Amino acid sequence: RNQIALPRNPTAFLYDGRDRVGATRGIVMSRSSWATTPGAVLADATEVNSTIDWGTNYTIPIGENDIFPAPATSSMFELCSLFVQASQPGTSVQIDRDGNGTTDATVLLNQGETYYLERGLQRGATVFASKPVQVQVITGDIGGNYETRWYTIAPRALWGSRYYSPVGTASDGDDTYVFLYNPGSTAITVNTTTRSGTGSISIPAKSNYIYLMPQDSGA
Repeated sequence: RNQIALPRNPTAFLYDGRDRVGATRGIVMSRSSWATTPGAVLADATEVNSTIDWGTNYTIPIGENDIFPAPATSSMFELCSLFVQASQPGTSVQIDRDGNGTTDATVLLNQGETYYLERGLQRGATVFASKPVQVQVITGDIGGNYETRWYTIAPRALWGSRYYSPVGTASDGDDTYVFLYNPGSTAITVNTTTRSGTGSISIPAKSNYIYLMPQDSGA
């Protein structure tokens, strides 16, 4: 743990972006950070995946154009920012920030370098890279005092058709939601199984669905 003085002095060795970690056996890594002002009240953490799990094709399942019913999720994605980091020199990255099929930014990254899209990320945005990259999204409720979340996005090659959610809505009524995204051009049906029974959800093309977990049950 250390503080990073800004503007960043590139000659100082600190624990921050571009650090490389190797291990002789399997390890799990996560990273947490926050600004000195307002402090840890506006902080988050994210898993740091092994470079073997990085990819070249990403689709972002949420964005600033997602407005879900109040109260719990109404402003979760009011701000959506994108981070892309390269693992190898000479990595060309193409970003379509709104998912309309047109490239909005093309950048060349070397090993450890990061491209930051400050805001404006839309549901269905895509990232294509010539070599493996990691992609993370930071979201926030502007003026929420305080509400932010940090997500590591899985590459399309690691997407699947079956998922397990171990966390249910708490017995005191604190809600847990699962966000389901359909990247395809036609509607799909998602089947659910919980302690309370089974069900099915229809999700239109290029859309997502917010599923309220039952109390004290995974799915």
